[in-house]
This record gives sequence, C-alpha cells and structure tokens, in this order.
Amino acid sequence: LREAFSAANVPLKTLENVNLKEYLECNLKNVGIIPSLSHLRQFYLPRVFENHVTEMKEKLKTCNGMSIVTDETTDTEDRCVLNILGVLGEPECELELKLNVLFLDSVNFKSVSQAIWETLDKFEVPFDRITVVVDNAMYMKKVWEQNLKPLFLNAVHVTCNAHLLNLVDVIKLCQSPEVLEELNILQKYAPAIMHTLTKYEESVIRSHVVSNDIRDLIMWAKSSVDECEHAMGRDALLNSAEKIETYMQCNSNARFCQPAAAFFNACWVFDPKQAKYLIIPEKEVFEVIPLFEDNSVARHEYRAYLKTVYKMQCENVYQVWRTLKTRFPALAVIAIWYLTVPVNSVDAEKSLSAYKNVLWDDQRSIKASNLSMHSVLCQNKL
Repeated sequence: LREAFSAANVPLKTLENVNLKEYLECNLKNVGIIPSLSHLRQFYLPRVFENHVTEMKEKLKTCNGMSIVTDETTDTEDRCVLNILGVLGEPECELELKLNVLFLDSVNFKSVSQAIWETLDKFEVPFDRITVVVDNAMYMKKVWEQNLKPLFLNAVHVTCNAHLLNLVDVIKLCQSPEVLEELNILQKYAPAIMHTLTKYEESVIRSHVVSNDIRDLIMWAKSSVDECEHAMGRDALLNSAEKIETYMQCNSNARFCQPAAAFFNACWVFDPKQAKYLIIPEKEVFEVIPLFEDNSVARHEYRAYLKTVYKMQCENVYQVWRTLKTRFPALAVIAIWYLTVPVNSVDAEKSLSAYKNVLWDDQRSIKASNLSMHSVLCQNKL
C-alpha cells in the first residue's frame, strides 16, 4: 500500500479519511489493519525504498552503460535541490532512473562531486561505464575537470545542448517593429527556431545527430540573412550563426562552448548513412572516443567496418549495430554505448518538474529524507 501511494504520488494523509481507510481495510486482500501515518512513514517507507534500490541495482548491472545527468533548482522551501539521474544506454529505449535527490546547503563543485560519488557508490555502478551530462555552469566544469575526469576513464563530458538556443538572438529578431510589420518575422523565422528549440528541450537527442542539427541551424541563419531587408535582423542572424559556430568549435576556449564537439563529430562514423561520405582521419576518432584507447581489436574491426560500410542499408542505426554484433563484437559495444549518449539534460529537467509536483502545499512539513525517498519512488517505473 505504501509503495502504491508513493508511485501514484498520493499523500499518506489521505488515509486519515475514515471512510477511505475503512473501505481499504474491508475490501483489499491481506491489508488487515492499516498502521498509523507516523508508523508508515517511519518503518514502511524506508523498507519500500530499500527494495526499490535493490531492484535498481539489478537493472544497472545488466545495462550496456549509463549517462549521469544532473540538474539543480531551488524549491518552494528555498532549499538547494540536486537531482542525479541515470540514463541507461539502451538503444531505442529512453529509460531514465532517478538515482538520488539531495538537499544541499550550497551547490558548488565540492558538494556536487561528493553527491555524485556517494550516489554511484550506493548503486555499485562501475566507473568504466559512465558518461556525464551536465549544464554549462562554471562549477560543473570544475566538477568534471578536477574530480570526475580522473575517475571515469571511458567517459565523455557533455553540456546540455538545449542551451544553445540561448545563442539565437530571438528577442532582437522580434523587437524591431519594422521587422515585425514588414517581414512578418515570427512566421518567417520562428518555425526553424521553434522546431530546434522544441526538439532539444522536449526530447532526448542522441549523439550522432547533434552535429548535423546544429550545422543545419547555422546554415539556416546564414541563408536567412539574404532574405532579411533590415539591418537589425541581418545582424541578429549573423551574430547567432557566429555564436553557434563558436559553441560547436572543437577545442574552443570560449566561455560558452560544447566540450564534446569533437566527440559528436566522431560519432558520425557509427551511422552507416553518414560514414559512407565522411573523411575523418581514424586518429581523430580514436583520440576522442575513449574505448578505442589500447583496444587493438576494436581498432581492427573499425577499419574492417569502414571497408564494408558502402554496402550497408541503414534505416535504423541501432538495428544495424545489433546485426553487426556477431561480425564486429568489440566495435558494436563501443558504437551502441556512445550512440545512446544523450546530448541534453531533458530528463533531469523533467525530473525537477516531477519533484515540484511531489512537494504539495500540504506536504511541506515532510522530512527531507522522506521527501527524497518519496520523490524517487514516485518517478521511477521499473
């Protein structure tokens, strides 16, 4: 009963309703006398949560790899809330597990690093199967460079690509009355912007498509300059294209950049439709995809794969690599893992929204430890 209430996000205080309590006791098998609310919270909730943790551990043992996705917010009680999710590396399956909800005195690189370590240790996740997806905050970059990178030897560091739309000067494009009146800018330009915005802020995007999407956005901005008759619109479009190009430039020193840009480009090789026409030196591929390091078998299979890629028909890239497992077993493991790396933190942002739904007005007195367990149980569907 406690597990069902948590999964449905139904407050336990609902059981204070005498009629409901009597109905459940009389009509549900093996329920018997329902304990008091304090007893349910103190004894049953931890027990249900521990069972859930055991189930998650078993699930994590069988996954190909996992991406750690983090995001933070401040709740209605002015607490710093850090969500840590694990997005499983399963082809064509967007399965994310909320691993932990933590309430921190402050959010900085030390507290976040400690939270991630403790969470992964709790779930016994091997450090060689981790990818890290975070936002673009400076302290998160510090978390990666100083604390996580030395531990996660096969990981790549990805910052959420949904934020790249901040580089498009939408406000400037739409501010000018002349632009709005004469060019009907919203109808002319907004569709391309809104399509990418919606795609990257509402869907989990995988690694092998992001470079093409961003190049399309840059080309759209540059080609639209010629159609724009006003200086403000032209400047906004050119500035947007320049900022996005800087953001996706490999090894960029810009303040706002994508550290995984070279990795995204290299992931093209795992898509047969694109690999047929690519000229990417294998040295670049081997340098930015960690699992190729000291893996002579995978490198040999990669060279053999490139020789046969021209004959391959590819409607579904994940299905192709399932088929190629018998022929290129070592390479298939690498391809499937890195193809399933998410390039945005949509899952974490959805999780924060779900957390806000858990913290109802009549549940604000709930203890932080109980709130964390309730939030995990409410979101995860195993």
